[in-house]
Amino acid sequence: MIIIDEELREKMRQESIARLKMLKLHQNVIYDFETEDKLNKSEGSMAGLYWLDEEEQEIVEKFENNYNVLVYHVIKTYTIELGEIYDLLYVDEYEEYWDEEKEEIKEGYVRSYTVSPFSESGRICVELKNGGLIRKY
Repeated sequence: MIIIDEELREKMRQESIARLKMLKLHQNVIYDFETEDKLNKSEGSMAGLYWLDEEEQEIVEKFENNYNVLVYHVIKTYTIELGEIYDLLYVDEYEEYWDEEKEEIKEGYVRSYTVSPFSESGRICVELKNGGLIRKY
């Protein structure tokens, strides 16, 4: 595991705030992250906004520590096939890709690590709903 220095971590935090704003998440989500480094999750088909519970926070911390990333939002989706899945929206340390990733956000695609029986990293399509996000596919 590579340790991210404080300067890079702060750049990643600022990038995360910019992405939260681009996604037009509810102002409380942005405020919580910006002022307290507190994550919110969008849950269910109505994208209800909640803070993470202890177990969810552990999932995020493990992912961040293992991959040197910063998670800025979580989407919890209930599926018939896989049960509960979590999409951890994140920024990584590779600044050279950030502009391209922000362009993808304009198209509705975000970089995510999906926690499920078949966990994987990639792009997912999201939609704003009630100030939160739902995973379209």
